[in-house]
Amino acid sequence: MPPGIKRVAFFIDDRDGYICTCQLTNMHHQHLHKLLTQTATRLLLVFAASCAWQAASAQASVKDFPYLSKLQGTWVMNTRKGSVVEQWQQVNDSTWYGRTWRVAEGDSSLQQSVSLVKQGDAIYFMPVYTGHETLVPVKLKVRVLKPIGFVAEDLKNDFPQKVTYRFSAPTVLEARVQGTRDGTVEEYIFKYNK
Repeated sequence: MPPGIKRVAFFIDDRDGYICTCQLTNMHHQHLHKLLTQTATRLLLVFAASCAWQAASAQASVKDFPYLSKLQGTWVMNTRKGSVVEQWQQVNDSTWYGRTWRVAEGDSSLQQSVSLVKQGDAIYFMPVYTGHETLVPVKLKVRVLKPIGFVAEDLKNDFPQKVTYRFSAPTVLEARVQGTRDGTVEEYIFKYNK
């Protein structure tokens, strides 16, 4: 074979299957390698996105409702101007109730109240923001509920569209609230300690 030429074999899978060979120059070989690498990268990205979508679209089970017991108690995030305090308590076997206050200079103001409610075969995160009450309750469906936390979302809602609570340790809780308000995408991250 002349220098600079490589023989490449491709397997083509039809009913009988056969092998086809062709000759490529080094330049063609490098181009083919780059093309295959890019294609493999794209396929991996599509696969990863598909896995993430499947994980996010997985339905939480009401049998996992006891995982929410980790919420019990008072969670505090200190800020430059004071603190944010979130308190959770279990009302009954199908409802958790939480409230969030902003505390500054000894004064506190209620920011929101939240119910996590088991209804039928679903669990809903239902926030009510002080000063932004709505006629129709905001209901985000809990899509994922695991021992490390939960994800609730309603992408048709303006704000919030997605709420994520994640326990990175028994006394550490991160809450993320995402959505669009007045045409602006907003995300709030609360890092609480117990």
